[in-house]
Amino acid sequence: MNLSELIHEFILVLIEAGILLGSLGTVSFTNVVHSAFSSGSVFTRISLSYFVLNADFVAAAQPLVYVGAINVLIVFAVMVTDKPTRSDSNTWGVGYFTVSGACAALFLVLVNTIRNTRWFDISFINQSEILSSNTPRIDVHQLGYKLLSEFLVPFELLSILLLVALVGAINPARDEDAVTIGEKSYLSSSRKNSKSL
Repeated sequence: MNLSELIHEFILVLIEAGILLGSLGTVSFTNVVHSAFSSGSVFTRISLSYFVLNADFVAAAQPLVYVGAINVLIVFAVMVTDKPTRSDSNTWGVGYFTVSGACAALFLVLVNTIRNTRWFDISFINQSEILSSNTPRIDVHQLGYKLLSEFLVPFELLSILLLVALVGAINPARDEDAVTIGEKSYLSSSRKNSKSL
């Protein structure tokens, strides 16, 4: 291993540690706005890891799509719902332990895969170059043409599905706010009526 590989690995370890810490912050913050901004930092660090791995187009598309669209949409949904930032219930049910076990198992599988993969093996790189020379290459223009011609209907259906999911998540929260506002106005009017009597 020469010095350039050592520097490359060090930068990747720093970026991946930032991704791990940001992901833990996303799921562990009780303030939803802090969680949304933490997920935005994770998306930005993933873009940096693509840039270090010489995938320039994906590194440029990652912040445009995820930070510029999806994360802004999440922050907008949080701002529209105007829900309380802290929950008073600290009960841990069966679902909490099931999800924690599944996440721990997935984490161990990923760690095992990363440790058992030979990332800088020369024969592996030569084999991948031989295999890639036999397969037809698709450039970005062909990918965009395929996406907007052959796969246009699934692409649009996916965007409609995301929009319906966002509206479905916001609508119950807004109904609860309307109910609480209606209850508050009813209580205040009944207090005024009782004072006038």
